[in-house]
Amino acid sequence: RHYCTTGLNSKEANNEELAEGVMDLIPRFALKEGVVAIGEIGYDEQTGLEDKYFRLQLELARELDLPVMIHTPHRDKKRGTTRAMNVCVEHGLAPSKVVIDHDNEDTVREVLDRAFWAAFSIYPSTKMGNERMVEILRQYGAQRVIVDSACDWGISEPLGVVKTARLALASGIS
Repeated sequence: RHYCTTGLNSKEANNEELAEGVMDLIPRFALKEGVVAIGEIGYDEQTGLEDKYFRLQLELARELDLPVMIHTPHRDKKRGTTRAMNVCVEHGLAPSKVVIDHDNEDTVREVLDRAFWAAFSIYPSTKMGNERMVEILRQYGAQRVIVDSACDWGISEPLGVVKTARLALASGIS
């Protein structure tokens, strides 16, 4: 079986014509079998258009009772992460149904303290490496933590999750 999320990525939200077209389709796709969440949505440049479409998708997730996967910005990450969590709460989403992805050492404490899920994308040269991830697990534990990876741009590591899990085990972290 295949499971996926569906949503308008924040980068594409800045093209209003494209965003409107995608937003017309998302409700239809969100109801399909195997779609388990709305995402990856959130902020990139933290523009007004990104905010508009982020909020529309949060409302859809709330209406359909689907979890949400949030993209945090590459620049001004801490402010963007806090803003995304505030907007989720404002829209009535339970933090337990929201995954905040692309966390790092600057964002993890607030995400976990506010009872959201903290996710970390293993990208060895741009986001999070195996050793850094293991140190975060050592410091914060594994409760409400997701380790993920992708092979979509730049230098990717298809086995990033497996390598991180092995390193964690070798370091005494279950």
